[in-house]
Amino acid sequence: MNVAHESHHRLRRAGRGEDPVLYPAVRGRDRAQEPGWWRHLRETLADYLTTDQARREMADRGVRSYQDKLARRSRAVLEQRTREGWWLGPAPYGYALEHHWVENRPGRWGWRHRLTVDNARASIVPLIFHWSLHETLSDRAIARRLTDEQHPPPLDPITGHTRPWAPSAVRTILDNPVHLGYVVRDRTRRGQIQPPESWTWSTARTHRALIEPTVFWAVHASRHPGARANAEITNTNNGDGRQHGNREAA
Repeated sequence: MNVAHESHHRLRRAGRGEDPVLYPAVRGRDRAQEPGWWRHLRETLADYLTTDQARREMADRGVRSYQDKLARRSRAVLEQRTREGWWLGPAPYGYALEHHWVENRPGRWGWRHRLTVDNARASIVPLIFHWSLHETLSDRAIARRLTDEQHPPPLDPITGHTRPWAPSAVRTILDNPVHLGYVVRDRTRRGQIQPPESWTWSTARTHRALIEPTVFWAVHASRHPGARANAEITNTNNGDGRQHGNREAA
């Protein structure tokens, strides 16, 4: 047997740089020079990779569709509970949580929460609004005065311990329409502040109001000039800062 002759006709092993799967640029070379087995392997791998990519894209679309469905369902539940007046999350300054065990239908039960007045802190809320509206103090100046006069500080929602007064705490109080006696959500969307007519309100007052509507909307207009017209419109409709016929806008 002529070993030299046999090795002369042995197929040369393709290098990684000639692999059309790893390097698509080689696909432009002359296909006539490819051995038949290599062409078959290349076409099979191309079909497999294309099919696999399509399957991955289909799976991704399915996952995104399922996530969107869950998000819509979650938003619908939150909006329904808001309209019913149930509070979601830690109690805002001036209020405490009142726990209720609810069984609305078989297999659906759990604790829900209403707001009740925190007698130790409720009287501080009108004071903060007065300083902001009539003395035009900044959030930082209000926080400093609250600290100097030793008014009860806010509570940490996780530990329940008191936290020092800070401008952010004052800002949260002044921007929160919960002090009108309603449960409200959807005040922001994707980090952007929404106009009052886009907020979701409870259908009725669910707890005692700490601020008069005219005071709240005057402060709101001064802090958010773009919402001034909306505040004036809502004040003329039903007196509580909500647009008539649009109080449940999402």
